[in-house]
Amino acid sequence: MIRAGAVLKKVIDGLLLPYRWLRFGSPLRADETAVLFPQCASQLPAGGWNIPLHIWVVELETGTLSRRIGHHALLELLQIAGVIDDPENSAVFRQRLDWFMADREVNKRLNIQIGDQVFVSPRSSPSGHIKFSVNYHGNAPAGSTIDYQIFHTGTRQVSGRIQLVATRGVSVISDIDDTIKVSNVTDKRALIRGAFFEEYKPTGGMPGLYSRLAVRDVCFHYVSSSPWQLYPSLASLLSKFYPAGSVSLRHFYIANRSFVDFFRHSERYKLNAISDLLNRFPQRSFILIGDSGEKDPEIYTEIASRYASQVKAILIRLVPTTHDQPDNTQRWHKLRQNLTDPTCFRVFSDPATLFDFVDTIVE
Repeated sequence: MIRAGAVLKKVIDGLLLPYRWLRFGSPLRADETAVLFPQCASQLPAGGWNIPLHIWVVELETGTLSRRIGHHALLELLQIAGVIDDPENSAVFRQRLDWFMADREVNKRLNIQIGDQVFVSPRSSPSGHIKFSVNYHGNAPAGSTIDYQIFHTGTRQVSGRIQLVATRGVSVISDIDDTIKVSNVTDKRALIRGAFFEEYKPTGGMPGLYSRLAVRDVCFHYVSSSPWQLYPSLASLLSKFYPAGSVSLRHFYIANRSFVDFFRHSERYKLNAISDLLNRFPQRSFILIGDSGEKDPEIYTEIASRYASQVKAILIRLVPTTHDQPDNTQRWHKLRQNLTDPTCFRVFSDPATLFDFVDTIVE
């Protein structure tokens, strides 16, 4: 009788398992991991911080059918672009490929610890991403950073970083590709080679400019059209050469087969991402830094026309492929006409020429 009751209980538990999974979500398994992206917090009127959190839950699978299908699609795309004959021989490629082939984990609910407070996340979406905001009331000063973490199977800690941004001050919103990282976005073949096969390199002189700004308590926000799957590689570049800051990238799925165009069609995404930052920090001043290779100048001047009181400077790095284009002079003239203060729009090749100018903004 007792044995029959135990069996019945197991049957009922098995039948209820899908219901519990859908209703309550599930924790991380031992073969899963989470990427905790760096974020920036805004001050609450009554004290404390509003913190947007962004977590990506994945399983870095090997040998699965989905991985083989996705791998084949990516290799075909790269070979069509004429990048390399045998990309399997590239250790860098294999490492970066893992994140594009990762199995996105749905319905995961995590416990996130910030200081001595613990928050329960909503369930992860079909993309594996979890995005939500919490109000944190710990004693942490503006200008500092705090870590947030989850505990993987009770032992291994996975951490992310939160930048505590004061209500007033100066922030930099920076592009990544061809602004602070050599990318060659205007050259399809060079773009893919750099994204997948080469170690990332900082753009000449830009670490020095950003260091000069950082020592003056400037906050940084990196907004790029690169896909989230490249974040682990980008994080290494940022931590080595540039000040810490929040990171905003774009969603991309390899099945879309639109990798090349993905990097180039970013105007709407960037407008929205930058507008969100200016709306979150309406009393801060902003320096927008980008490059001439794509649409950064047009995007930034549109932002400046909407937020004239907040945008103090637009700094555009001339990439080599556009340095000698005959229409650049006309391009800059047209863009400056749309600005309340045309002198805030600066085009440069050597970042050192901007030192005195940025010093006056952050004084």
